[in-house]
Amino acid sequence: MAESLIDHFNEKGFVVAEKLLEVSEIKHYRKVLEGAVRLRKQLDKRKLSEKSEYEQSFIQCQNLWEDYPEIRKLTFDQRIAATAAKLLGVNKLRIWHDQALVKESGGRETDPHHDQPYWPIKESNTITAWIPLVPISENNGQMGFFPGSHKIKEAKFINIFKGKVDQQELQKLPQIEGKEPEYMKLSEGDVSFHHGLTFHLAKPNNTKEDRPVFTVIYFADGSTRRDDQFHFSVDRASIGVGEIIQSDVTPLVYPIRKPPRRPRQPISDEFVLPKSLGLLPQD
Repeated sequence: MAESLIDHFNEKGFVVAEKLLEVSEIKHYRKVLEGAVRLRKQLDKRKLSEKSEYEQSFIQCQNLWEDYPEIRKLTFDQRIAATAAKLLGVNKLRIWHDQALVKESGGRETDPHHDQPYWPIKESNTITAWIPLVPISENNGQMGFFPGSHKIKEAKFINIFKGKVDQQELQKLPQIEGKEPEYMKLSEGDVSFHHGLTFHLAKPNNTKEDRPVFTVIYFADGSTRRDDQFHFSVDRASIGVGEIIQSDVTPLVYPIRKPPRRPRQPISDEFVLPKSLGLLPQD
């Protein structure tokens, strides 16, 4: 990997690896992902206007690698994982979870936030690969990043789940204050990476086509659970506070020779609601 990409990531908290995947691969995975999302969401017949504000930002399906072997190949792709490891400067990575983020035609913007507070991981060696399955422009949900916001190590929880975020409150945050987001145009095969502490947002989708994106969230091997904040990735495997996060729910993703099998742990009844909504995999 070019040192310039690593330097850009360290300085700004995000970077685009151009042509990391082949266009033919992207077209293939788009068909696979769209089919997987249809199956996961087959019981959800709501129109976009009937959904919550959060759900109007995107359709979300997590841990698709468990249900779909073809998607598993993308989740554990060593080109993407190796790039993420080099950007973070670590030798081994685990997967926190993967997910589809499909911004529907007419879908609203994604409010500014950073990801780290949503995950009960003590250390901040986290990174997300954002893999668009269509070209990304200013009209179909383009991502923007607040450069250098990851350098302020304070994790600030922004509750985007409740709907539109108060912009005046956001502008007071030191990570955002005085900064303008840098928006990234992406072609098929490009992959965007951003640090878990980097503030980001996305524009609405004003086109007639849905914008399918696949993301993989990685964290450094050896990381520990921060607190008792509930999360599927640790509570399914009964990882205690202060313990190292290692289980087949969050398997090693780099370096590996082949993708792992799906986790042995059953999905308990406490996850029945997200399972029924298609967010999480079925048993």
